[in-house]
Amino acid sequence: MEANLNNTLVELKPQIEQLSVGDRWVLLKWLVELLQQEPQSSQTENTKVNFEAVHKICDRIRSLPVLDSRSPDEIIGYNQFGGLD
Repeated sequence: MEANLNNTLVELKPQIEQLSVGDRWVLLKWLVELLQQEPQSSQTENTKVNFEAVHKICDRIRSLPVLDSRSPDEIIGYNQFGGLD
């Protein structure tokens, strides 16, 4: 499953890069949960990733409202010189 997931993530990288940091964090947590699940007896290593489901999840994440439009640096408090304000 991990090999299939890696291939999928490579294909989805341009779309993932367009997500906000918060949305990427949500996606990462979901992927970690997915990888930590115990495989069911009917699942094998040759399980295919449902690209349509992954795309729907990405679309759903992209459709979430932006709650804070500041950049990550602004949220953390970095100034133009790289120091904290």
